[in-house]
Amino acid sequence: MRHRREPGRRRVWIVNHYAAGPNVPAGTRHYSLARQLQARGHSVTIFAAGFAHGGHHERVSWGRSLVRRQSVEGVPFVWLRTIPYQGNTGRRVLNMLSFTLLFVVAQWGEASPDMVIGSTVHPFAAFGAWLAARMRGVPFVFEIRDLWPQTLVDLGAMRVGSLPERGLRWLEAFLVCRATAVITLLPGISDYLRGQGLPDDRVVYLPNGADLEHFAPGGVRPELTPASADVLKAVDRLRGEGRFVIGYVGALGRVNRAELLLEAAGVAEERAPGRIGLVVVGDGPERPVVEAAAYGRPGVAILASISKAQVPRVLRSLDAAVVHTTWTPVYRYGVSFNKLFEYMAAERPVVFACECAYDPVEASGAGVTIAPDDPKALASAFLRLAEMPPADLERMGASGLDYVRRGHDFDRLGQTLAAVVEGRLPKDR
Repeated sequence: MRHRREPGRRRVWIVNHYAAGPNVPAGTRHYSLARQLQARGHSVTIFAAGFAHGGHHERVSWGRSLVRRQSVEGVPFVWLRTIPYQGNTGRRVLNMLSFTLLFVVAQWGEASPDMVIGSTVHPFAAFGAWLAARMRGVPFVFEIRDLWPQTLVDLGAMRVGSLPERGLRWLEAFLVCRATAVITLLPGISDYLRGQGLPDDRVVYLPNGADLEHFAPGGVRPELTPASADVLKAVDRLRGEGRFVIGYVGALGRVNRAELLLEAAGVAEERAPGRIGLVVVGDGPERPVVEAAAYGRPGVAILASISKAQVPRVLRSLDAAVVHTTWTPVYRYGVSFNKLFEYMAAERPVVFACECAYDPVEASGAGVTIAPDDPKALASAFLRLAEMPPADLERMGASGLDYVRRGHDFDRLGQTLAAVVEGRLPKDR
């Protein structure tokens, strides 16, 4: 990345409980954006928890320390020691609160920033970011990646009118009203904010994306890891059986319902024996359910998660990819799935089983959109792609790449964030 150094270097803090670098299987959004800001002359520090949400393990050797500083491929991280947990129990709430409290204490050991960006998933981390910005007398930017409590309400995990729901509504409104800018990944967020009686005049759309440098056919190729080598072997084995290989690379959580992909593979096997191969790569709380659904089925493989750095190579080994997300009303404001833009950046045709507004696959022509929660419809989509001429599949892949290049390349996203950091809300927001 070559960019002219902008005058007025800014020191930026990004507070994201679940941030990670490319060497682990976790979200790297802020790592990628930090690199873009660095390339434009700014200084960035990311505050994150050392306890990994995905694998429920510590990423850092603590000893007696509560704080560890580390450079992750040139991006400074401050890791915070939080209360460990397993599953969605009360200890997870304690984990969130311990992160926020320790951040507020630990930030005093850092040189004062020029701006603090506080990001959800949970809003407590963003509240800690606001508090630090207030104490330091600098602007606060609120990034909304997940809508809390709306997502919890829509999933049936929280009751409207309950004390937790009302408390989270108040906290959301507090942060929106005190932010100099509200960064969002959701294209329909203005509708949501207006529906809550909140201002939407400072909204900046900054979706997820992909680093096209790493997805180019001749791009960066890190050394193959054992986990990614296992995936490539599974793909080769299924293709050697004459199968059209479709992959899911992502989290195995409640909302993903990846077990339905295995059911769909079973339906496809009944309709066209030996035609479809399915590779599921990932970890998460629903992995036992996924493994149970795969038991005894031919043409499927369940493999461990891989680091972000390995994703481009694995995706390019597939014939197509699939996204499945169970129906939830919150998707009326749009979606911004990391894995979807990575699939498209790798030029793989996509089966998109998701009911949402602002459908990227339909808009780009990058694949087939179907309703979620329907294994028979999934099987039909799998077989439809498998029977398409190679030229049509290539056309879908090229359309997806073009869509990412125009709106989801991290180079372009970095330009938008740099404008926010430099105090210039982009005209096209």
